[in-house]
This record gives sequence, structure tokens and C-alpha cells, in this order.
Amino acid sequence: MQSALYAASGVLLAVLLAACSSGAAPASKPSAPAAPAAAAPTRAVPTSGPARPAPSAPATPPPVEHIKVSFAADSAIYAPHFIALEKGYYQEEGIDMEMIRAGGGAATPALISGEIQYSTSAATSLSAMLKGAPLKVIYTNSDRSFDELWTTTDGIRTLQDLVGKSIGIQTRGDTMEIESRLMLMKYGIDPNTVSFNAMGVGNQRLAALEAGVIPAAVLSIPDAVLLKETGAAARAYRVADFRNEIQMLYTGLATSDQELRGHQDRARRFLRGTVKGREYFKLFKDETLAIMEKYNGNPRPVNEADYDATLPALTEDGSMPAEVQRQDAIVRAQVNDVDQVPPVEQMYDYSLVKDIYRELHASGWKPTR
Repeated sequence: MQSALYAASGVLLAVLLAACSSGAAPASKPSAPAAPAAAAPTRAVPTSGPARPAPSAPATPPPVEHIKVSFAADSAIYAPHFIALEKGYYQEEGIDMEMIRAGGGAATPALISGEIQYSTSAATSLSAMLKGAPLKVIYTNSDRSFDELWTTTDGIRTLQDLVGKSIGIQTRGDTMEIESRLMLMKYGIDPNTVSFNAMGVGNQRLAALEAGVIPAAVLSIPDAVLLKETGAAARAYRVADFRNEIQMLYTGLATSDQELRGHQDRARRFLRGTVKGREYFKLFKDETLAIMEKYNGNPRPVNEADYDATLPALTEDGSMPAEVQRQDAIVRAQVNDVDQVPPVEQMYDYSLVKDIYRELHASGWKPTR
């Protein structure tokens, strides 16, 4: 299975890069101009009064570095990144972030090959790590999914009713498939008795449910809200709520061991900008909703429902307890037919994000409107 993952990376990367060249433009703001050079030092002239401290030289701005980061969606869980762009947090850190729209199944091979530097599909990356991929989870934004399993098919009201039928997801092996399998296993249902239909990133799953061409599909909260406003609303039924049933690695950031070894300062600056966006998200709801609408075009009620569900599920400091890491890894190993589970220290490295939170707290930094 490991060789299949790496073999497939070439095909998936070609698709990803073609998509980037055809329409994905950098979502970053222009870089800040370089600070003026400090004046040449002059010899001090003695005076009768007390000596005055010399003016400090202007701080040297960090070098501007371009990075590519994959995003599977534009829902509230990803909003800290949008905020960091809009508020200039990335710009302050010298980070020029290009947003690449890709699900975890495509993003993970791209991350392994170095075509992108970071993936927000941390959970899918973890499945690859179980098979030996040289990656690390460096930040966990949420330790639970906000997705829900919906149907518009008569006769499907329980998970057991899905046996022999298919579930629409984004890409094979992604978070949507993992959480569905975890839910089925929790209720004693063999996940292999259900098929998973990869439908890509976007509103394909919502459209398929509305048209009744797929028995069930995993939907984000915004899509679930929109489903209730379509002509299929009378037939729509929520089969499962992952948010209240499953604790797992959901979203955050994964990167390669090579990125951490060769560009640790860049990783620190990118994480610091993200954390600042995250803290802004927590404090300023109305402003966050306005930023979300700019990026996803959803009306306020949709984004507000998404925000309200996301806020209480955020981790305190961007990390998960080791025991949750271990339990999650064990279940994913079973799902991925992996016999031996690597130590969690081999798959997680929260040292940077914990340092950043300590530094921000010590400095008294707070986001402002």
C-alpha cells in the first residue's frame, strides 16, 4: 500500500499542478516594502548633561518566502488562514502564501514530493505517516470533525441501512472516509460493507444528494445548511453527526521532515501568523464572518452556523494530548491495514506551536480589530 501511495503521487501531482497553473492565483497580499537602511554611525560628542541612549536601528524585516498550502474547503475551520492573510499577519512574518485547492488524497502525495510545503489535511497525512511517509503533524486546530452524514433516499435512516450502499466523499483515504469508517466501526458495522464514492472538492456531493443520484454523502455544516434550503429539503435526513461522536485528528497543518529540517524558521513564522489568525477568530465573530464571506461567498446565516459549531471544538493551544494521538493512530492503522503503529513522536511535533503560544502569552500579544 505504501508503494501504491508513492506511485500515485506523480499522477495526482500532475492534476494538482495543472489546476494551479490554470487558475489558482496566490491569495497573499503584496509584500511589505523593505525598511530603510540605518544611518551610518557617528562619533559621540561629549555634553555636560546625561548621555542619551542612541536610537535603535530599525528592525530588519524577515525575508519574503513563497509557500504553497493545500486547502480542502473554505469553511470556518480554515478561517484562521484567511484572517492571517487579511490582517497582514503572514505579511509581517515574511510569508507569501499561495492557497491550493486540493483534498487530502491529492495534497498528501504533493506534500511528500515537495510540490507543496504544507497541507491543512493533517488527518489524511497521518494515514500516510502510518505507512512510513516522512511527514509530521505540527499543529492541530480541531480534534473533532464538524461533518455530518446526510441522505435524501427513502429507507435510509440508520448507519445499518447503508450496508451495501455508497457514501459520497471528497477523495479516497481523506478525512471524510476515515471519519465515516470510524463511525461505522463504533457501531459494529464492517466499513468494507459500504463503498466510498470519491466526488472531488466542491459542491458535487451536495448536488448529487439534491438530485438523488447517491444514497448518502458527507457534508460540511455550510453544505448541510444549504441542503435544507434546496428542493430536496423535505427528503433530507441526517444519518450521523460526527462532531458529537468521534474525537480524532481533524484539521491543522502537516509538513515534511525535509521542510522542518531545512526551513524551521519559515515554519515558525508561518505558524505564528496562523496562530495570530486563530486568536482573532476566537475574539471577533462579526469580523471573521465578513472575512469568511469574502473567501467562500456564503451568506451570513451559513457562515454563522459554521462558526458557532467550530469555535467550541478548537484545541486550546494547537495540540492534542498524547493519549488521543495514540488512540487515533491505532484506529487509523486498523483502517489502513497497518500492522505496527509508529510511536506518536515520529508522527507529531508540536514543539513550534507550543513555543509560539508561550511567546505570545509572555509578550501579552492580543489581536485587534
